[in-house]
Amino acid sequence: MFPNYQGKNLDDGSMVSVYQTLMSICGLLTLTGIFLTWNLSRKIESFFLGHRKLSWYILFGGILTSLGFIATMFEVHQAIISFAILLGPVLIAYSLSESGLVRATWTMLLQVGIVAGSAIFVRNSFYTVELASSVAIVLLINAISGYVRTPERYKRLAEISSWTFVGFIWLSLFVGEIAPVVYLFSMILWIYTLVRLHYVAVERLGDFNKELLYSH
Repeated sequence: MFPNYQGKNLDDGSMVSVYQTLMSICGLLTLTGIFLTWNLSRKIESFFLGHRKLSWYILFGGILTSLGFIATMFEVHQAIISFAILLGPVLIAYSLSESGLVRATWTMLLQVGIVAGSAIFVRNSFYTVELASSVAIVLLINAISGYVRTPERYKRLAEISSWTFVGFIWLSLFVGEIAPVVYLFSMILWIYTLVRLHYVAVERLGDFNKELLYSH
């Protein structure tokens, strides 16, 4: 039997195959989202903060976070990566808070609390540890809406993506069969928003540089 994200078992063989395929795709999309978030943070950071390289904590923390999803898919030995999974969100939170470019929102804090609260329904201790990976993803998605200069329409898309991801966590506890579909939607929306924001960042930072050039 193939365990779902929170440790429940899927009995049907065909369901296992579909579930495993969807979760593998979502895992790859999650890695893509982590990389795009780091790249966007790097662009913004280099412009506003200059020499500070806090965005690398996002990349490193994201890589550690992804180990939680890799462990789920490939059944990596749990004790080896538990510390790494817990360290990932800490590095991401440190980067976002220290940069001063992202403001924590009540929505973000509420979502983190809801994800953490799902631990009371999880029997497997390692899957409780893996919730740290989910917290990290919630932080990264909310980083989009937390950037002061993010256009409102993209903030709304990020909020939809983050709430959908929170919904996936809870659905996986009780309705594991449809949870990966919700996860897939959340990741696609997150990546779409990040791609659009990359164009916005290039355009805005480029226009600002032109203004500085012509003002001298």
